[in-house]
Amino acid sequence: ENASSTKGKRGANFSVEEDQLLVSAWLNTSVDPVSSNEQTQATFHQKVWEYFTQYNKSGNTHTITSLLSCWGLISERTNKFAGCMAKVNALHKSGITEQDQIINAKALFLEIHQKPFLLEHCWLMLKDQPKFANLNGRSRASVPPTPESTSIGEGGEGDCGSRLGDGCNLERPIGKKAEKANRKNKAIGKDVGEYLTKKMKFIDEVTRLEEEKMLIEREKLTIKKERSEEKLKIEKEKVMIEKKKFEMQYMLVEERIMMKDTSGLTGTQKAFYEQLQEEIMAKRSSHN
Repeated sequence: ENASSTKGKRGANFSVEEDQLLVSAWLNTSVDPVSSNEQTQATFHQKVWEYFTQYNKSGNTHTITSLLSCWGLISERTNKFAGCMAKVNALHKSGITEQDQIINAKALFLEIHQKPFLLEHCWLMLKDQPKFANLNGRSRASVPPTPESTSIGEGGEGDCGSRLGDGCNLERPIGKKAEKANRKNKAIGKDVGEYLTKKMKFIDEVTRLEEEKMLIEREKLTIKKERSEEKLKIEKEKVMIEKKKFEMQYMLVEERIMMKDTSGLTGTQKAFYEQLQEEIMAKRSSHN
């Protein structure tokens, strides 16, 4: 665990960047509300390893067992440092900055555990997680191991009594079924909202089409009325023309009667034409 100030190394196996990537893998895998609570330990380990391997740019290859051991060390010592931070914060010294608190906590860690705390980069990523933030002065070492805990080895530096899937001791996220139900309810609410929006648009569109249809019908009626009036006007003109034709023909008939020579007619024929001529003259006189 000897730190290198020049290359950012924490021992021969994991660099600072790899430590941070391992913490990210643990956070991304354990805090997912849909899968974290109901996945097996083996599945959890596999997902952390896949995440770590996918984003590891160091060129180093690490097995699941190697990640398990490294996470056990990070979890144990970060948890102990969180306990030291809780004790320093409990003193409530005025005028002390956060950096001063970290320095005092490191000094307390060295005093208690007889070794320096070199995982501040991991603690900064984990300090706001409930497991590390709500210790009230307790360290992870004081918590008895659970039946599900998997030891890394038998004693020694790597035996921290914790496992890679230690996220189960974290404040548990909402269960898979509850989370899916929440998402389903949100989806239903969204679907209802979308349905109502589409329904309103449909009603508006139908209303608009009905208004356009009524406008077209009114225009048709107007055109039909205009055509009827035009047809009636034409019919009237035709009647007037026919009337004038009849009058002209009648005048021609009257003219022939008036111009009829009655000298060669019999008495009866002469009397007939003379009577017609008198009637024509009487009618002309009345018109005048």
